[in-house]
Amino acid sequence: MRIPNKAIIVSSALAMLMMTGCGDDSNGNENVKTVPIKKSAAVYFSRVGNTDFPSDIDAVTSASLNRIDGELKGNAQLIAQWAADEAGADCIEIVAEKSYPVDYNETVDLAKDEQGKKERPALSGSYDSLKDCDTIWLSIPNWWADLPMPVYTFFEENDFKGKNIYVFVTHEGSGFSSIVKTIRDLEPDANVVEALSVKGGSAAGEEKTIKDYVKKQMSK
Repeated sequence: MRIPNKAIIVSSALAMLMMTGCGDDSNGNENVKTVPIKKSAAVYFSRVGNTDFPSDIDAVTSASLNRIDGELKGNAQLIAQWAADEAGADCIEIVAEKSYPVDYNETVDLAKDEQGKKERPALSGSYDSLKDCDTIWLSIPNWWADLPMPVYTFFEENDFKGKNIYVFVTHEGSGFSSIVKTIRDLEPDANVVEALSVKGGSAAGEEKTIKDYVKKQMSK
């Protein structure tokens, strides 16, 4: 997949920084007790939907974009839609009121700036329908070894006590970093499960992997 040289440098730096946060011990699922899945929803945050991309954007130039049947989709979006399809669930997007830049490197820089300032970007839309769900299939990208800041807003404005949160993360070499631990800290009364991490460049080919995982959890 072709990425501009600057993007390759930035991606490499991201991977090195994110890897420092990886570790199986902090994100294990061995002590997580989930509740039976009766009604679920797939929730995701993606550049697509949070960026005003032009209709002729070249998806080949970014590992976070895909052109599926002529429609632009993000990696985290694909994962959420596959999870929703398998679970027979609604698919809900986390959308910030302020759009992110079209340029990949500008988005990387802005994400880092938001993180440094501990910003909580305002969200558009309502997530009241999640109150009736016992399970959330959450799909998000790993941004600078952390949640995107709008996802912090999402968790701080919604209570998921007693619910299952299965976490799927897209990345460029960093895996989960400390993302699952962070979500557990934000939602201490939820059942937060480290699900699957997917390399962004190969996300479009992981439909079976995602659906098989969701199917297995649904059968428990």
